[in-house]
Amino acid sequence: MTGFLAELGRKLAERWFTLLVLPGLAYVLVAAAAFRLGQRDWRDGHELWDGFTTLTEGNDQNALAVRAILLVLAAVPVSATLGAVAQALAGPVERVLCGPWPRPFAGLSARRTRRRGDTWAAEDAAYREHRDPERAARRNALSLIPPEHPTRLGDRLRAPAVRLRQEYGIDLATVWPRLWLLLPTPTRDTLTEARTRLDAAFTLGGWAALYLPLAVYWWPAALIALVTAFVSWRRATLTAEVYAELVEATVDLHLDRLHTRLAEPRPSPQQGRALTERLRRGL
Repeated sequence: MTGFLAELGRKLAERWFTLLVLPGLAYVLVAAAAFRLGQRDWRDGHELWDGFTTLTEGNDQNALAVRAILLVLAAVPVSATLGAVAQALAGPVERVLCGPWPRPFAGLSARRTRRRGDTWAAEDAAYREHRDPERAARRNALSLIPPEHPTRLGDRLRAPAVRLRQEYGIDLATVWPRLWLLLPTPTRDTLTEARTRLDAAFTLGGWAALYLPLAVYWWPAALIALVTAFVSWRRATLTAEVYAELVEATVDLHLDRLHTRLAEPRPSPQQGRALTERLRRGL
């Protein structure tokens, strides 16, 4: 047990350092460059080097060592805090990438959803008329379901609930918690890993939101924010495709187990009360 707990602690520490501290340290370095250089000297490498050397000046080796330790001790919690903020921003980023968008962009969200819906309906009608596989591919490239969101990413994550309701008549939100408890461990691990990757993509969008304000002091930070946002969107698109497919596949393969476990006859209320009294053991 001690070895297991030690290994678990090591893995948690590695995950904490990788997901929070390292991205936070990168942000701290960019922020330091932004405040040191400013807009006028945005590419002055000598100025940046001078700022670094001021931290290492002096002949007292003990003082330099203490200064280095203090910098590290300060940088790690600051970096971890920034990582936590980026993770907190993952939720708003997901709402932006998936929609529907809140005020004051609700009107734009509705217009974009309506425009996507009209295009999808036209492609669907053309496919049903001609039964052309290319038409179906063009329709599915827009969305696998009639659009309900301003972005394809939002509709892709919504598609499993719609398609499974059409296929099996189930409400996925109601069925999923009960189905999850019956899944084999490898299946749950695969789903968890896919969802973790999707959340990591949204967290990357949180980092983009944090980098953007630095552009007020140093314009290259805006470029970093744009590149980070693009990578976030691209990763989210790819991982959402995998996650949505896994959810549908899981229901296809395991729904019968849930149906069997919940098949009639179910315990009556009287049996349930009697069981409760028995488990309480007279307490």
